[in-house]
Amino acid sequence: MTNSQVKQAIDETIGKKPMLNESFVEKVLTKKRPPKRIPLLQPAIVFVLMLAISAILYLTPSQNENSAVEIKEQYLTDGQKQLMEQYYSAIAKKDKKALREVATLSTDEVITRYKVFDLTKALEVVKTIDADNELTLFVKLQSATERYVYLEKLVLDKPSNKFVLSDAYEFSYYNQKIELPKTISLNYKTAPIATPMTSNDIDLDQAEKERINGNTFYQLETKLGMKRIFEAFSGERFDLGIVSEGMSYFSAGHDNQFYFIDALTMHMTFIYLNDEGNYQIMTGELGERSITTYQTDVLEEPILITVGEQPKIMTIQQGQLVYADIFEQAELDNPRIFYTTEASMGSHVVVKYTEDLQQISTDYKFTASNVLTDSRTIDMFEAKPEHLQEMVLQNRRNSQIIYIFANGTLHYKSDTRLYYEKPKSADEKPASGELIEEQYTNIQIKTKNNQYFITGDKGFSWTLTRTGPRILQDEKGIEYTIPIAFEDLPEISNILLEDEIQSLRIYKINGYGTNSYVLEEDIKGINELFANSAVNKDFVSLEKSELMIEIEYHNGKKEKFELWLNEDGLKSIVMKVDRITNITILYTIPEELANHFRQLAKQIEEYDNSK
Repeated sequence: MTNSQVKQAIDETIGKKPMLNESFVEKVLTKKRPPKRIPLLQPAIVFVLMLAISAILYLTPSQNENSAVEIKEQYLTDGQKQLMEQYYSAIAKKDKKALREVATLSTDEVITRYKVFDLTKALEVVKTIDADNELTLFVKLQSATERYVYLEKLVLDKPSNKFVLSDAYEFSYYNQKIELPKTISLNYKTAPIATPMTSNDIDLDQAEKERINGNTFYQLETKLGMKRIFEAFSGERFDLGIVSEGMSYFSAGHDNQFYFIDALTMHMTFIYLNDEGNYQIMTGELGERSITTYQTDVLEEPILITVGEQPKIMTIQQGQLVYADIFEQAELDNPRIFYTTEASMGSHVVVKYTEDLQQISTDYKFTASNVLTDSRTIDMFEAKPEHLQEMVLQNRRNSQIIYIFANGTLHYKSDTRLYYEKPKSADEKPASGELIEEQYTNIQIKTKNNQYFITGDKGFSWTLTRTGPRILQDEKGIEYTIPIAFEDLPEISNILLEDEIQSLRIYKINGYGTNSYVLEEDIKGINELFANSAVNKDFVSLEKSELMIEIEYHNGKKEKFELWLNEDGLKSIVMKVDRITNITILYTIPEELANHFRQLAKQIEEYDNSK
């Protein structure tokens, strides 16, 4: 049945006297409701639902035309909230003229479709998705009979400041008791064949070129963004499209695998030359700017996992690139847009359900080549007191909220400050937000099974449950992540440098590109000073770094450290990211070395100011 036929059937039903009695409506709503998987309503479901709704319309008293509509929300501006109030108030009052002011469609049919809902009760925005030109809201609506709760998808067009309405009914059932599926079935499909460009008349003389094993990657700046073209060693060219204005990384894997990663969006394009001599192509979103594949016990070839709202698992089977859409066959309680995956260490998948005020997640492992299983049903993640002795916990919902366990003290920091320009002093007030820092001393940690029982002075008490390798949840259901699973924590090396320094430069991270180099005659002394660096074991509160060190070693490798040149007797810090484990390590550097870097930074400042 087409959308127009559905609309006609609904219109005819609403426009006539009710032919359905209440017992039949109850049967329709009970029998036809999907047991678990509930996407935004498809036409056939809409037809059944709206037939039931139409009957209830005549069994339910009309809304009080003078009733005020209350909106509960978290992230709307005052203007957006007022617009919502005007929209639902116009519907409650059946005021088409007022509705016309805030919506693109104002008809009796639009007003009638809401009669099944009780607009006298507070309407809650459970999920907000903010884009450049539109704001998508998922609003919880209570049925007038109070038996069912629905979600309405409402889109606000920012340029016109109106809600975009259509003949489609954007309602779905809302399950308030959220549970992630115990298992997720995977359906592998063959990746599509890439279509070669039929014309090679595009001028690539001005394009950036990168060659790997006889294959060439072109990047050409255009008004629409960075145009990307892959030229295989066979001479065939493939248009990879425009992702953003930024450059893309080009890397090659084993067995004719080519990866193109957009530096701004982490959007990945994967091209594979299969056994039949055809190029297959897939795209996806990465959790980091690198390609990492993992070997599993249930698949012959390594897998690549993409993340986000359209997550996929990609692998090679019988010489072909295949993929599985992780959520395609998953039995989800609520609309799919509420679910995402995120990057995880190893061959497991972290699935996350997110609303504006709640978030749950769990870790899934492969138990068969086509089955992901909730790790909690396989084994329990053991909690040990030593896990939290020197550890950083980051709020999954708000990355600006962190807890740091260090030397028997728990440090809390919430930094929501927003400055439109770099503050001239520490006392300058931000445009919005605030910095909150607290300390809890004499921290004691006891554990049982998968729980941490944390106590401290002044009656401090906190219970955390380990629900995944890197996920902890408190009593309120708030989730936190740790940098790496406790079992995978590596031994931290006290040695900062990998080899002798051949050259060293520093530059401003958001500067004009000015570099300041260590003189060749000073390199030996710099090497000796770096040897006296030590792993930082004290709690430090660091603002965003402004300086970067880039080192080239004698062995040809390069490495970057973020640099903090502290004053007032505080030790200066460099931050190193372990390229294998992705662990961040802070080192204190000798004051003599810090003074040398201060001179280099001063040279950069003087040169930039002279421009």
